[in-house]
Amino acid sequence: MQHIIYTYSTLEVWAVVSGYNPGRIYVDDISNITAALVWIQGQSGFQLIGDPQSEPFMKELPAFMRTHIEPELAELTLDSVKNGVQDERWEEVLRNMADKRELSSDNQHVYRFHSPQGTEHVKGNEQANNDVQLLDWNAVQLVRVDSALMHDLKVANSSFLEDKITYFWSTVDDFLKHGFGYMLVHEQNNEIMSICLSGFVAGQAHAIDIETVEAYRNRGYAAVVAKAFVEACRREGLQPYWDCSPDNTGSIRLAERLGMVFDFDYTVYWYPLSS
Repeated sequence: MQHIIYTYSTLEVWAVVSGYNPGRIYVDDISNITAALVWIQGQSGFQLIGDPQSEPFMKELPAFMRTHIEPELAELTLDSVKNGVQDERWEEVLRNMADKRELSSDNQHVYRFHSPQGTEHVKGNEQANNDVQLLDWNAVQLVRVDSALMHDLKVANSSFLEDKITYFWSTVDDFLKHGFGYMLVHEQNNEIMSICLSGFVAGQAHAIDIETVEAYRNRGYAAVVAKAFVEACRREGLQPYWDCSPDNTGSIRLAERLGMVFDFDYTVYWYPLSS
């Protein structure tokens, strides 16, 4: 399996194969693996890796998906099958999987620091610092999401954080063992405003996931928690990993403001579950 993922760049695949994040791995031939289908829990989707010309996958994967995988996705109330690829030669297999259903596609962008820890970028970013200065720190508290916090979490919307963690991780304890995060808490309202945490982890790389409670959106809070997360990565020798769609201009601008630069892209294909 390692000989396949060494040529594959997406962190989500590494996280599942390494056993940090939950998922499943289906291979073409257990005695001679040349291709694999990786189910990634935190994305509710799959990634195809290895040889797109794998004969078992070309002949058997479409029927396997329809018989075994798609019924399970339907039970999860998903409306489409999503597959990420870095080799567009997979399109033939994907068209066979979609059969008569429409196959759509789009790109995903990945941003990283090109310097080892991005130190010069984060330190020199005045705009990100200004976001922090604009907050009323008498009403807002920036806190690190760790074991001490989770064991003494007393906010009205604690389920917001717990649901976000278990979307990516098997348990909260798994997250606390391998990942971390930051969140803004409105002290007067006693509720979480915005969070940024490790969605996927593989080695020293941490995929960033950010979400702001709807009532607090479009106020720059995401920039504050993202900056705290990225600076913690810098201090601790970790590598932040930012994955977003090319039409999410707000996310791209924020990544660039934090000093991250475009690293690579990959293609996501999807087709509807129903015919």
